Amino acid sequence: MTRRFDLTNDRSSVRGIFPPILTPMNEDESVDAASTKKLVQFVVANGVHGIWAMGTTGEFASCTERERARAVEAAVEGAAGKVPVIANVADCSTRLAIRHGQMAKAAGADALAATPPYYFNNSQNELLAHFRRLREAVDLPLFLYNIPQTVKTKTEVGTALKLAEEGVIIGLKDSQNDLDWFRQVTTGAKARGLDLRCFLGTRFLIDAGQLIGACGAIPSFANIVPAACAQAFEAAAKGDWAAAAVHQERVMAAEKVSGVVKGACSNAAVMGSMKTLLMKWGVIASDTLGSPLQRPNAAETAALVELAAKLELGKGY
Repeated sequence: MTRRFDLTNDRSSVRGIFPPILTPMNEDESVDAASTKKLVQFVVANGVHGIWAMGTTGEFASCTERERARAVEAAVEGAAGKVPVIANVADCSTRLAIRHGQMAKAAGADALAATPPYYFNNSQNELLAHFRRLREAVDLPLFLYNIPQTVKTKTEVGTALKLAEEGVIIGLKDSQNDLDWFRQVTTGAKARGLDLRCFLGTRFLIDAGQLIGACGAIPSFANIVPAACAQAFEAAAKGDWAAAAVHQERVMAAEKVSGVVKGACSNAAVMGSMKTLLMKWGVIASDTLGSPLQRPNAAETAALVELAAKLELGKGY
């Protein structure tokens, strides 16, 4: 398959806002490809710079192997070559991650991302071997997805830099909210003359993250306020910090909708609130979550709609 973005040789498009795109589901919890495509079109039309498919917000852990591949394919179809698509292929072992990687490549992804394998507490040497083998097996650029709170293993600064020096990874997403770790990586990469594309997995630091070397952000709420996220990034990139703060505060205000959902875990509250609003706006067909995660109930849904109206959400900003 011919890809529009050759991220191995030209990383200029790896910047800005890459929404960790939600995965719309049918009532039987299968992937709703049509709604996925429509959601991607919605965020792209509102100015985002790329798509992060099958991440945590995309509920990859709730999907079968084939559903994961179909969701990536739908995201690629929705992006239509306008922005790059990075597909998370994380799993419990190297062999399984490679299978997801091969399927994501066939589905048209421009690059792959992977967490450390989860369940076992892997050593740093095992992480090095994991990412090397994955990159060797699937000929696509690779991003490290550092999220120790869900996979139990933290990638050390030295490990990330070694993978970058070897050319195994071209970038990373850090979702642990450890700015000391992040800055050590960005300054370490700069000292080594490496063009390592580092993203923060946060909706709070889209603007400020650029001061410590972030090339962009992968914020969950970019699913419902993509324009505000994109404008916060672009304003900061131009040095217009006052304008960036206005847009950043808009993103932070949008997060209030997740607080309405009281009957679910924090992940379900975030994903469920966004899916419900997107359903109400006609972007996706259902707010189904992968079980055992629970969607907002009737009272929560009513409160969500009311709060979204007060916040003037609904048009991407």
